[in-house]
This record gives sequence, C-alpha cells and structure tokens, in this order.
Amino acid sequence: NNSEKAFYSYNHVKAALDQGAIRTLLITDSLFRSNNIQTRKKYVSLVEDCREAGAEVMIFSALHVSGKQLEQMSGVAAILRFPVPEIEEIELNDEEFSRNKEQYEEVNDGGENLEQEDTEVYF
Repeated sequence: NNSEKAFYSYNHVKAALDQGAIRTLLITDSLFRSNNIQTRKKYVSLVEDCREAGAEVMIFSALHVSGKQLEQMSGVAAILRFPVPEIEEIELNDEEFSRNKEQYEEVNDGGENLEQEDTEVYF
C-alpha cells in the first residue's frame, strides 16, 4: 500500500541498501548473464551486500512472466523495511534504462524458445 516502501532501478535500490532499508531484493537472472562483466559483477555484489545486510534475495527467471515484468521495470527492485522518501529524489538517468534494455536484449537475443522451469530461485 505504501509506495515509499518499494523501489526500482539499481540507483534507488543501492541507496536503500546503503541505509539498511531493504527487506527483500527482487532481481532477474538475466542481469547475471550480461555480456558486460562489470554489469554482472555489479549485480552479484548487490546480491551479496543485501544478504550481508539481512535481506531476503529472490531471483526471478527472465523466461517467466514475473521475471519479464520485473525486467520491464529495470530488472531489480527492493521491498523496504521502512519508508525512505528521500530516495525518490535520486534521479534515474536515461542511460541506466538504456543499459537495462540492452542487457535484456543481449540475454534474450535468440533465446526466446529456450525452455526453462517457471520457478523462482531463492538464495
């Protein structure tokens, strides 16, 4: 019900993590398969940091409808323990959304017919 208790995009999620506000991290598996090694490292680090902070981490298959929906909203989101309204002031630049779109296209290029179980993966 409270829109201040959920955020999308790496910048917002990272800012919430820095404040210890993340209860649950939601992330698509496609971010770990990016052709860009720095991108993969960034998201692996985010997952590790969230775990260390006591957050639950849920990884969604990009081939499942829930993962596809999450990818449309940057591929990463956080449900917060408490509202952090100042995070909304962090600007999301078009470059971040462009990178996320490119990552999605890189991972899914030619892979639309791959079969995979429609399950969520938990760490």
